[in-house]
Amino acid sequence: MKLIVTETILYLTFLGMDIFGIGNSTPIKFVSILLLTLSVLDFREKTVSFALLLTLIADVFLLVLDRWYAAGVLCFLGVQILYAARLQKESRGNGALLSFLLPAAAGLTACTSYGFGLTEALAASYIALFAVNLLRACLLAKRTGENKWILFAAGLALFFCCDLCVGLHNMPGTGGPALQRFAELAMWAFYLPGQVLIRTSVYTDK
Repeated sequence: MKLIVTETILYLTFLGMDIFGIGNSTPIKFVSILLLTLSVLDFREKTVSFALLLTLIADVFLLVLDRWYAAGVLCFLGVQILYAARLQKESRGNGALLSFLLPAAAGLTACTSYGFGLTEALAASYIALFAVNLLRACLLAKRTGENKWILFAAGLALFFCCDLCVGLHNMPGTGGPALQRFAELAMWAFYLPGQVLIRTSVYTDK
């Protein structure tokens, strides 16, 4: 409960700063992810613990340093591979992981074939695998009705919405200034709650 209260305070703080243009909210955003990552270092569920560690490293590249974007996207691709492994374990399917990785491989191959850069190719693979994970998680939540899978699916959905906003934000001029401003604010408005729900899914009994 203390973690949720702390994350809520940090969330409202950086959201208010971004909306009203007050100072630099980057340190507060990073601290919110750092605290969330530290909270899973008991490795109760290793896939999520390592996924959040990779998430933290990705945010070092993309948020704090604002450089080496390919490395950051590669970390996020690793996150989705770990979440695919978590879903595979629940599905108990021997070939499940392969079916998750095929969209990522297809995205990478397609971008490479058409001459896109490394970052764009990794991003295509990442979003393809993410879409499959999200669909799989939603189906699992519907089938089992268990709180942990509902939280996990909801967390992935918010995380996915964040990435859609990131993609929109990286296409300047798309949709006009109002939509660009929304994307800029909404990416973290979706991102932190999504990570909190994913983390919470590990500490939910059913």
